[in-house]
Amino acid sequence: MMTAFSAALGIAIISPFLPELIGNHGANGFWIGMVFAGFGISRGIITPFIGKVSDKVGRKIFVASGLMIYTAVSFFYTKADSVYALVLVRLVHGLSAGMILPIVMAYVGELARQGKEGLTMGMFHTVFYFGVATGPLIGGELAERCGFASVFYAMAALAGFTLFLVLFFLPDVKTKDSMKDAKTVSFKDLFNKDHIKVILIMAFVSVTLFSVFMSFLPSIGIKDSLDMIHIGFIISFAIFVAGFLQIPLGKFADSHSRWDRLLQAALGISISMMATFTLPLCPNFKALLLSGFFMGLGVAVAVPAISNLSVSIGKKIGMGRWMGLLSSVMSAALVVAPIAAGIIMDRLGINSVFYSVGTFAFFCVLICAHYLLRKQKLLT
Repeated sequence: MMTAFSAALGIAIISPFLPELIGNHGANGFWIGMVFAGFGISRGIITPFIGKVSDKVGRKIFVASGLMIYTAVSFFYTKADSVYALVLVRLVHGLSAGMILPIVMAYVGELARQGKEGLTMGMFHTVFYFGVATGPLIGGELAERCGFASVFYAMAALAGFTLFLVLFFLPDVKTKDSMKDAKTVSFKDLFNKDHIKVILIMAFVSVTLFSVFMSFLPSIGIKDSLDMIHIGFIISFAIFVAGFLQIPLGKFADSHSRWDRLLQAALGISISMMATFTLPLCPNFKALLLSGFFMGLGVAVAVPAISNLSVSIGKKIGMGRWMGLLSSVMSAALVVAPIAAGIIMDRLGINSVFYSVGTFAFFCVLICAHYLLRKQKLLT
């Protein structure tokens, strides 16, 4: 849990002051998206391989190595003197997270008892989202009061402490433990199953909506004359809402069928989609805070259902392998969404970012509905 919290902290800690940080280097909306996406590029490339290998050789070595890199790279944020250097730092940061998060998810997935998958993953995601939520809150406060450098010194200290805990207290998971019930299933066979397609599409869309919210809400906030503390509070509030509801909605997912869990995920994405459409219409802090609440609520509804389904799949084909694939899809969203949104911002303005992403989510929900309506095939 400490490892998940520490890794999650780094995802969004840069969000509140990202536009100002990029602006200091004279960069445009594309580079705002690129700096945020850099984290997902390297993470997305490495996670499928890390997950698969960890099923065979054990997991602890990857978590510990990732935390070592994480601790070191935190200091390099303070040395980045150009937007290109900042992108490079984010790439290395994403590499470290790619060695940590899918492995921790595999650990948690293996702890989940039959019928308790949603509850167990809900506990994990509560800690994870609280870490993501604390990032902007701490980042905005420290940057405002003590300067940018203090943010990353604090991040390095937390990562270093977590590394100590992992080295001395985290048990390893060996091959015989993690793979004894797994079946050999090709990726082609996986993608031929409707519910697999729906899960991956929903995971991609959910991360797309939330990553654009975190990376481009500050630009809306600045337009509305908000400072970094208020911007950080809005982002943190949305993520706290998502985290607080993970456990009860995870229990809800456990008590329903696979069909119902897929519908629950679709409902959550629809709520986040509507919140995305409303963001450009918000004239002040209170309105943005309300939209942030519904953004977090949508994530809270969707993620426990997706996680519940994911654990069931992982137990059949290998937890590390599946969590690596799922994490790779989510990382792809972290890459594509901010970069595409940055290009849209440069050409059409900040409001068009949220309208375009909301429209994309709408069509993805329609595609998922197509598969969901083929109920008889889905449940076989």
